[in-house]
Amino acid sequence: MSYINISKYKNLLRSIGPGLLFASSAIGTSHLVLSTRAGAHHGMIYFWIILLALLLKYPFYEFDPRYANATGYSLLKGYKDQGTWAVLVFMLVIMINMFAVVAAIGAVSAGLLATMFGVNGISVPSLSGIIIGLTLLLLLFGGFKLLDKLIKVISIILLLTVLIAFVAVLLKGPITATEGLTTAPVLEGTGLTLLISLLGWMPAGMEASAMNSIWAVEKIESTDYHPRLGESLFDFNLGYLFTLILAIMFMTIGAYTVYGSGVILDGNATQFSNKLLNVFVTNLGGWSYYIFALAAFGTIYGTLITVMDAFPRCFVRGLRVLKFEEPKNTKKQLSFLDKSYKITLVIVAVGGFSLFYFSAASMIQMLTYATIISFLLSPLIAFINLRAIQSDAIPETHRPSSTLIYLAYLGLIALVAFSIYYLIDLL
Repeated sequence: MSYINISKYKNLLRSIGPGLLFASSAIGTSHLVLSTRAGAHHGMIYFWIILLALLLKYPFYEFDPRYANATGYSLLKGYKDQGTWAVLVFMLVIMINMFAVVAAIGAVSAGLLATMFGVNGISVPSLSGIIIGLTLLLLLFGGFKLLDKLIKVISIILLLTVLIAFVAVLLKGPITATEGLTTAPVLEGTGLTLLISLLGWMPAGMEASAMNSIWAVEKIESTDYHPRLGESLFDFNLGYLFTLILAIMFMTIGAYTVYGSGVILDGNATQFSNKLLNVFVTNLGGWSYYIFALAAFGTIYGTLITVMDAFPRCFVRGLRVLKFEEPKNTKKQLSFLDKSYKITLVIVAVGGFSLFYFSAASMIQMLTYATIISFLLSPLIAFINLRAIQSDAIPETHRPSSTLIYLAYLGLIALVAFSIYYLIDLL
């Protein structure tokens, strides 16, 4: 009996990885930037908004490790089974986001690094290029196995540093609000734009559901171990809980250190980073500077390395699914996938850096546009996720419960309703 328990424990640990990759890809923009801004500009009301968003979107992300575990394929095959149009919708979201997201996250990474160490001799665009270039080399030569190991280290450092910052903020308490200061309403103007941006990427864009299933398949292929359904769901739920905890922490940090002060967290990469760090240190003291700086950089860099891996994998596997009716993981096809991934990875890195280097748009603007597009297309991706998990390819043993299906329909209605409301407001 003891041997069986140890074996189960080892297999459970062995299956951990894709869920943390999903969490890391999520927490950079939606947490450090958007959750912090939400708390800073609107206070603790976003506690309930974040909880509701994570609850209503949970089924659509949970379906991806479930599908991969049941079929051995990524969710892209489930899209192709519904028709080429479903794959093309997903590919459209990927192509819209992959350069803008890498550009924006690379900009924030460079801004934070420049702020942390006072790198005055290198411009932020050049520093962003160095960071993206080093990340490119790590992924080219380390592959999925290195990413799988590295992200676990980043996650531990991230959790510890953010937790220290969060506890310090709680012990200090919220700042005293400036008398007579009013804040923008949540459902109008800039408040609505921030809300839609956060909902679009809380915990991540809906396209991240397919990313998670691709990482789950990569994990199976790299370890030659196909986990049980319970092990796959444990890994996913661990990552999802990680995104929830960090979202609340960053939102609270923003609410307790900025809300009511009149400070607006916006601007380009350097301005945003400086405002965030300066406000934090002003409230807690100089000792907290490097704690929060390390937490912020760990957050954003973890996202950079995961999205730089995810977008090429999604794009290449999407093209593969469009070509093959029944994709087979033969040695020849896996070798072709790896080569195509590396070529696409270089294109994404160069394209993301070029967009930031030559664009006059601020980092916040790029994030806003990308997240709004993600949000408006998320109901469609959520719908095809729901259809995929209810298809004949899923055996009864792997089908979600009726409660989860009902929650998915409720979430789908909410996504459609908010999208319509936002479009009406724009008009």
